[in-house]
Amino acid sequence: MDIVGVVLAGGEGRRFGGDKLIALVDGEPSVTRVAATLRVAGARLVYVITRSVDRCKLYSALAGIDGCLYDAPIGCRGPGAALAAISELGARTVLVAPGDAPWLSPSVYTGLMGYVDGCEAAAPLHGSGFVETLVMILRKRLVEEARSIAERLCRTRGDVRPSDYLRVARCAVLVGSSLLGVLSPSSFAHINTRDAVRTRAARNPLGDKVVIELRGGALRELLNGSRRSCELLAREAESYKEAGIIHLARHAVRDLEYFCGEERSQG
Repeated sequence: MDIVGVVLAGGEGRRFGGDKLIALVDGEPSVTRVAATLRVAGARLVYVITRSVDRCKLYSALAGIDGCLYDAPIGCRGPGAALAAISELGARTVLVAPGDAPWLSPSVYTGLMGYVDGCEAAAPLHGSGFVETLVMILRKRLVEEARSIAERLCRTRGDVRPSDYLRVARCAVLVGSSLLGVLSPSSFAHINTRDAVRTRAARNPLGDKVVIELRGGALRELLNGSRRSCELLAREAESYKEAGIIHLARHAVRDLEYFCGEERSQG
């Protein structure tokens, strides 16, 4: 398979008070809108990652999806762990989308595709230094390794973050979200509450017109047992801070504290 879309649908919707993906947005269920966005962006097939056969049937009826993937039994939960399931697809490229982002534009993915060539992953970067890690493009090598990456992180750290796939990549690209053909931050708004369906309020402003290539790989070295992993993690954290990528800097510092000790992370 060439390009496959994946809708993340594992959340419980506690703040929303029900299943967010079936909430009507401009007359259509959120999952229907997200699946359509992925198809327009070039996905030949669209899958949903969920925990329930009943939800799979519901989303299939609403959005005409091509199949369901289920959370892999790796001992961790959450969207990062759920992405382990994409290794089953055998796809060259996977477009990842959150099922609760009904205003996502296909241009986000086509824009990212224009920058990801030669790298293994791409994601939008917002003006706050926040990376939209649930809106990603992952290429063949990361797709194949997704389960192995998630299993090792779950075993060693006890959790898996969506950002881990960007940090494990040998090359990843962050693209300022204002370069991705969207006119408003609302394109990235999530319907975490019922009020958000009305307000379309986004968490972060659009990013600058920048493209940042990441080639750290410190997390990969750590998972591979490198003796230099603590040194590399420290460099990674510092490079993120210098580039203003606050989101990834925080994650790198947390790993430095966990794997190398708090004293090293402050040094």
